[in-house]
Amino acid sequence: MTLSSGPTPDAGSLTAREKEVLDLVARGLSNAEIVQETGLSINSVKSFIRGAYRKIGAENRGDATMWARAHGFGDDEAAS
Repeated sequence: MTLSSGPTPDAGSLTAREKEVLDLVARGLSNAEIVQETGLSINSVKSFIRGAYRKIGAENRGDATMWARAHGFGDDEAAS
């Protein structure tokens, strides 16, 4: 996993919407599927993903998925 050299990853700084979108990313949904699931626009989905990546130090979707799964996202219990 490649993490950026930015701030220390912090799940606590994620907004509720960033957590929701990150959870869906961790479940393997594409951006288009996240749009369908949430009713957000594609640009909003991309914006929330970028914000989450920045906050957790991920450089790509694979990094974000690995980080999210290690922190309890991507399962039915994490959706909150």
